Amino acid sequence: MYPQTVQKYLRTNELQNRDPPLILVLGGLDPSGAGLQADIETCQALRCHALSVATSFTIQNTRAVESVITLNPTDIIRQARHLLTDVRPIAACKIGFLPNVESVQAVANIIDTLPVSTPICLDPVVRASSGTALASEAVTNALLTLLLPRMTLIKPNLAEARALTMAGDEAAGGFLSAPDHYALVTGTDEGNARARHCLYRAGALLAEYDWPRLAGEYHGTGCTLTSAITAFVARGCTVEVAVSRALCYTFAAVANAISIGGRQMLPNRLAAVAEIDND
Repeated sequence: MYPQTVQKYLRTNELQNRDPPLILVLGGLDPSGAGLQADIETCQALRCHALSVATSFTIQNTRAVESVITLNPTDIIRQARHLLTDVRPIAACKIGFLPNVESVQAVANIIDTLPVSTPICLDPVVRASSGTALASEAVTNALLTLLLPRMTLIKPNLAEARALTMAGDEAAGGFLSAPDHYALVTGTDEGNARARHCLYRAGALLAEYDWPRLAGEYHGTGCTLTSAITAFVARGCTVEVAVSRALCYTFAAVANAISIGGRQMLPNRLAAVAEIDND
């Protein structure tokens, strides 16, 4: 017999999801708390399990990015292929920072092996929140041509949306209007008192979300939001419902942010669960 306290825990655990949805997350490892760490924490908080595949390592803290170490595209593909031969089917996929064209090509190769029905959400990381440029125009073009056709949702902020629109490729002008995916353009990178987020599909504005801007600087909010959307979709929500709930979750995470260094604070992704209904 288990001790009484353990029995109580086991009874409680029976109410939890013992087979959480699996989410394949591809992105950069950021030791200061964004990137893959944000993906893993968000998925766990929202009762999903992240299968993380690194595309790069960053030398970074809460103040700035010093440099980016890119991984060989063959090794990116090997990570995913070896993993996917073992695990049960994934419920969704989230794509984050891709440092060069070769890594975009590697990720395109990976998602081509997934069922066409797999929801895929892209956070097109063009610039770090500290201000450092992270993606060239060639990378932006590769995102649009190689990945956009397979995306369920793309989540640029206003600066990233402008970069996507101004990219030299013919696909750039249509990233908001493509009929097969959603585009959530977030407004937290602008200096207004309130942040306006807009959800589009096929060129039509489906919804607007207006949130107060919280004082301070934050790191990893885009990763958190996109991973939260992916998690809610993996759990069966429609994209529209997933976006609404993920925005609530992310706001709560930022409102409970923690400080670990000298500049940007980190969303408290586990504390945010207590602030929202995530059934």
